[in-house]
Amino acid sequence: MLWLPLFIALLSVGFAKLSIVTVNWFFGHRLTKRIIITLHSINFSLILGFPLLLAYGPGGCPLRLVLDRQWQLVPFFYWPVLISGVFGFTLLVWAAIDFQRTTAPSCLIDNESQFIDLKRRYGPSWQRIFIGSGPMTRVALLPGNEQFTIDVKTKIFQVPRLPRDWNGLSLVQLSDFHFRGAANLAYFAAVCEQAAALKPDLFVFTGDLLDDMERLDWISATLGQLNAPLGQYFILGNHDWYLDASSIRQTLNGCGWIDLASRCLMLPKHASTSVVLCGDETPWMGKHPDLSSIADDAFRILLSHTPDNIHWAREQRIDVMLSGHTHGGQIRLPLLGPVYSPSRYGVRFSAGEFWLKPTLLHVSRGISGREPIRYGCPPEITKLVLRCGPTNDSWCLPPWQRYSRISRARIDSIESRNTGCCGIVIRIRDHFWRPPPETSNRQTYCETPEMFEVGH
Repeated sequence: MLWLPLFIALLSVGFAKLSIVTVNWFFGHRLTKRIIITLHSINFSLILGFPLLLAYGPGGCPLRLVLDRQWQLVPFFYWPVLISGVFGFTLLVWAAIDFQRTTAPSCLIDNESQFIDLKRRYGPSWQRIFIGSGPMTRVALLPGNEQFTIDVKTKIFQVPRLPRDWNGLSLVQLSDFHFRGAANLAYFAAVCEQAAALKPDLFVFTGDLLDDMERLDWISATLGQLNAPLGQYFILGNHDWYLDASSIRQTLNGCGWIDLASRCLMLPKHASTSVVLCGDETPWMGKHPDLSSIADDAFRILLSHTPDNIHWAREQRIDVMLSGHTHGGQIRLPLLGPVYSPSRYGVRFSAGEFWLKPTLLHVSRGISGREPIRYGCPPEITKLVLRCGPTNDSWCLPPWQRYSRISRARIDSIESRNTGCCGIVIRIRDHFWRPPPETSNRQTYCETPEMFEVGH
């Protein structure tokens, strides 16, 4: 039967999708490293064993009996196996359609990318410069791996509640460094050099710094080199929780970074309305920050390692939430998009920007991962510039939800140039429809602002 191998392949792909969706849900919870490794092994074994069970299981090939419409001869325990494959394939088709129809919310009014290809810049010597001796070195050297192509983004958002005195506030988000050794110190130093060149008002790091405590001294040569007028702020992630989180915090504090774990800090400025920064490392460490004492008109920015805290953020009227953790999936398949994303919501918040009233969620693809592999999902450094938007936030919704005309994003120009030490840069600029900009005079920030802690 010619159709039999095709149906086995389709059902196997469907089961793989269902299995990965289940694992994604589990990985969104507070699990130890040992449990996660065990689940990975079980998941991998099930995916490999499913097509063998269909084709060579006890009693022969049940799928052949189904295709021949001999339902009564199919063993009872095979039906759940077949149904799981069909259900998983349905999920796969739905996820592909959802991925293709997803567009950025219209409050993203400008998006500029610079792709810095370190391999092309340094030629054959790039391996000697950026490849270390840690685990997964062979993975980092796979053909076509985009781990060493850095996407430096500048995104401009119009947000409804941003006070005029803070119009133009800029921050650079870094996330998920995963110091382990395959990508060496020189690589992460180059990343931080690019981040410093963006010259934001503040830097934020949204967790997962280390996978190996022997790389703790890398912090001073990377994040320790970053300074901004309004300071540098961090939270930690689950991979830091697996290690010695207290030592990581102490080292970051010694490098001038401010810990936001489970608390809120107010950025002072000569203005009538404040901006409050909060940190959330749940479900792995600490608790949700207490926002009860924050003024109603304060603009609220939350650092949360996982995007799964988005609904809590909406309840707390967070204006901007910055997350990482999912790495964008690290591998994005053509048409299908990402498959693996350690979140209770699967790949829904794998990367990008999302408007869930009243919160703008931005999820970074991060810089590396425990496995340094990237296909269709290069590492990301993002500068976010916040501008005052209309007080009516319905215009932030995607086009099919706000029923107004919006032009499609288009590539305006492509520029390729040699930047000396930084690699080959390809600049892509997207222009979006936007309402007429609201102008306001931006005040100069203090170079050494005084910090006020909220709720203590």
